[in-house]
Amino acid sequence: FIMDEHGYIITNYHILQGSEDKLAVRTYDKKILPATFMGKDEVRDIALLKIDGNYDYLELGDSDDLKVGQKVIAIGNPLGLSFTVTEGIISALERPGPNGYREYIQTDVSLNPGNSGGPLIDTQGKVIGINNFKIGGAENLGFALQSNSMRESINKIAYKTLVPW
Repeated sequence: FIMDEHGYIITNYHILQGSEDKLAVRTYDKKILPATFMGKDEVRDIALLKIDGNYDYLELGDSDDLKVGQKVIAIGNPLGLSFTVTEGIISALERPGPNGYREYIQTDVSLNPGNSGGPLIDTQGKVIGINNFKIGGAENLGFALQSNSMRESINKIAYKTLVPW
């Protein structure tokens, strides 16, 4: 998803791993645009991309303000069905993820292959997480990296891009 007016995009690294030099994104208005790989955080499974131009964007919220039971919306491309929206609630906070860090939001939003890298949005339209994984063999047991952890990763990637030493 586009995170600022200058065309910076956040997604999951596992989606594009191995294709960093040949990336393109599809916008909501169905334009295919070349994207530049800016960097990654493999531990948190975050990648930062850039497309040229100015865009409407989704604002990051503060995941410290989240509450269990809060309504959330996931946007993604499950099984290739572009720009699909599903809704649910936050089931738990600070769940451990594959990296062992307790920085994941557990949600009952239906997540399927293709939802990874999409935003988890609160009712004010702010991104409070990035859809990351689900538990197989269970119904509606999905997890999103919380926005404050995402922000920390993106800031580190951007700093490395600007100051590469």
